[in-house]
This record gives sequence, structure tokens and C-alpha cells, in this order.
Amino acid sequence: MARNGYSPLREFMSMRDSMDRLFEDRWVSPGSWLTWSQNETNFLPLDVFETADEIVMQALVPGVAPDGIDIQFQQGVLTLRAKTEEPQLPEGANWLVREITGGQYLRQVTLPRAIDVDRAQTSFENGVLVLRLPKSAEAKPKQIKVGSRAQVSAGRN
Repeated sequence: MARNGYSPLREFMSMRDSMDRLFEDRWVSPGSWLTWSQNETNFLPLDVFETADEIVMQALVPGVAPDGIDIQFQQGVLTLRAKTEEPQLPEGANWLVREITGGQYLRQVTLPRAIDVDRAQTSFENGVLVLRLPKSAEAKPKQIKVGSRAQVSAGRN
């Protein structure tokens, strides 16, 4: 027979999940409320991952034309800016729900490796910008071969 009584652990886990969501929503992915800027700069969501040969960034930029995107790299920091126009309301209309805002979007990421900016490639499709940044030769991992003791001794003579 199954019992469905009070479980302090279940209540604690529910509270923990709620706290995790609060932390994730407000501190890890802060949105525009945590952006310190005077010109209403919005938060730009992105993913960045690394392979052996490159660093790849994917940014969500819906409603932004390719010419409204500015990408710069300086002293290890990749800066992505995007600009959209404010949605216009037809004359005599009133907003019922307004969540789509225009304006400036900005995101800066410090890259952990040196990259070859001259070989960078971009693609833009369906509101997703993909930036491929090849690592410089110095930043790529290098293989060191392990030799036997006999090979090491022979190399000294």
C-alpha cells in the first residue's frame, strides 16, 4: 500500500528548485534589468563553445538585419552589438501586450584562447548569428609523443 504523507525532504526540494529558478532567472541570465547603461541597452542571449580548432558563438538576434550587427574583437574581448527599430503602433491603436522592444543590444565575452580574426566566418539565418573563430596556431593543443627509455638514451649519444 502506497503512502502519500508529509515528506520534509520533498518540501525542501521544492523550495530549492524555486530558489534555483530565481537565481538562474535573475543572476545568471539577468536580462536588461541588470545592464548598467544609460541608453537602454538590452541583454543579448548567446551560446559559446570551443572545439579543438575553433571557438563558436551563436547569438539570437531576431528582428535584426545583418547590417544592424556590429562585431569587434580587441584584446581578447569579443563585442557583439545589434540594433533594431522600435515597433510602431498604428494611429489610434492601443497596446494590449508589449514585450517586443527595439533598441540597442550588447554582449561582450572574454575569450579564453587567442584567435585568428582574419579567418573568422559568420553566417546569419532565421535570426541566429553564428560566428566561427579559428584558434591561432599558438592556442591549438599540440601532441607530445612518448618515447621508450631506449629511444631517450639513444638520443643523448
